[in-house]
Amino acid sequence: MSSEWAIRVHNLSKTYRLYDRPGDRGKQWILPAVQTCLGRKPAQYYREVHAVEDVSFEVKKGETLGIIGRNGSGKSTLLQLIVGTLSPTGGTIEIDGRVAALLELGAGFHPEFTGRENVYLNAALLGLSREDVDVQLDDILAFADIGIAADQPVKTYSSGMIVRLAFAVIAHVKADILIIDEALAVGDAFFVQKCMRFLRAFMEHGTVLFVSHDSAAVLSLCRNALWLDHGRVADMGEAKSVCDRYLNPQASHGNVPRGAMFGESETRAVSDDGAGAQWLETSGLFGERRACIEKVAFRDASGRVLHTVQASARVSLLVWCQTSIQLLSPIVGFVVRDRLGQSLFGGNVCVAGQGSSSSTIVPGTRFVAELEFMMPVLHAGDYSLSVALAEGTQEHHVQYHWIHDALTFSSNPSELCFGLIAVELLHVELHRLVTQNSHNENANDSVAL
Repeated sequence: MSSEWAIRVHNLSKTYRLYDRPGDRGKQWILPAVQTCLGRKPAQYYREVHAVEDVSFEVKKGETLGIIGRNGSGKSTLLQLIVGTLSPTGGTIEIDGRVAALLELGAGFHPEFTGRENVYLNAALLGLSREDVDVQLDDILAFADIGIAADQPVKTYSSGMIVRLAFAVIAHVKADILIIDEALAVGDAFFVQKCMRFLRAFMEHGTVLFVSHDSAAVLSLCRNALWLDHGRVADMGEAKSVCDRYLNPQASHGNVPRGAMFGESETRAVSDDGAGAQWLETSGLFGERRACIEKVAFRDASGRVLHTVQASARVSLLVWCQTSIQLLSPIVGFVVRDRLGQSLFGGNVCVAGQGSSSSTIVPGTRFVAELEFMMPVLHAGDYSLSVALAEGTQEHHVQYHWIHDALTFSSNPSELCFGLIAVELLHVELHRLVTQNSHNENANDSVAL
């Protein structure tokens, strides 16, 4: 009977021994054993580094799990443990199904072999016979789209060409589980879109582990996410919630109490002042409590509070702030996200040309920023609006306060929206094409829609 899970990891750990001097390695091999025989306490000539420590999770069949974390957090090590290229120090890993993995660049390729030869080599490592590859070789090379380079040594390939070939192979393995580690970061935009289309089709029946520093890609592909921090699970759950916590600069740099990292002290709306402004708690500050956002309001052109928006409507976001320090160049901005947490659009006073030294705010001041814009065409659904207060320039600034999901609103577009955000068509016409045999009087004929 087939299990409901595809991957099950329990108390997984990977520890490396690091030696400060080459001679310490030899001492560790010999001296502890001698010291034990002499009845002495064995000395330790190394220090331990825990790349992965006590990690447990389960991925059900047909589920896509995104894995996020900073460089050195243990993401790649975790994937290598799962696929078997590394042996764990402790814990267990259970896999139910055929696994195809795209890990570090060039893994499973021989640099002296041609691309065509490496297809056979890499496919063999993934469990395909030569006969299986013969049947699919043309499709694999067509997917990779590297042309005559298929018959040249892989050592002459660019990083993007290697990724093309490697992804083309795993796309034709007919695996049950795909494991992808940052591989798409070096691909060109057209190939990445091709890979995304393949992944979305594969997700309809297969299981995917997807590692990426691009939280938008994780939010787009994954329903759930796992956040690794220093080899341990910092958070796991619904992708939008986990990514919001990961992107919180205070939480991701480890200088916030654990309760605040997991949302227990996050800012949230607590009351309405009657004019549509939402008063906000100030416990979720980034850095020191020196400047913060007090309340926000989202209004239409007539000043009414907005809960539902229409395309092309003129709207205003008002953000009330206070500061105990001098702000030489204050920046107030916002970003709108969809229900998956994907950032759709935003703006700030710098983008609008209002961020300059002339807008210095003295200590002890309360002020309000108003940002007016035209609402784009959005899919019908729910959206959140996050706000932030910073100081500096667009490129270099200090973040004082960022509030996730300060406001929520719904969109009820009057027309069909294609993509995440659609454009408003101001004017459309069909122009009748004129051939040489047509009369000149028909040259300017058009049909207005």
